[in-house]
Amino acid sequence: MRADLNGALGRSGNVVLDLREVSFMDTQGLSVVIEAQQRCAADGTQFAITRAPDHVHRLFDMIGLTPRLTVLDDPAAAAS
Repeated sequence: MRADLNGALGRSGNVVLDLREVSFMDTQGLSVVIEAQQRCAADGTQFAITRAPDHVHRLFDMIGLTPRLTVLDDPAAAAS
């Protein structure tokens, strides 16, 4: 996931990470999301995630990441 996301960050102005079907996220997955959010913030690039299952969003809440994320219900919303 890290390599694919880094590739997308390198070639796109806007990046939407689709987490709708994520059933499990550990510290490695969290670090990928954090790194992508930080890189986009530093580059002035739009970074968003789709609404993941509740247990994944609870992880974002627990580590204080939620306020720094743009959360979309539908990835197509990023195009508008």
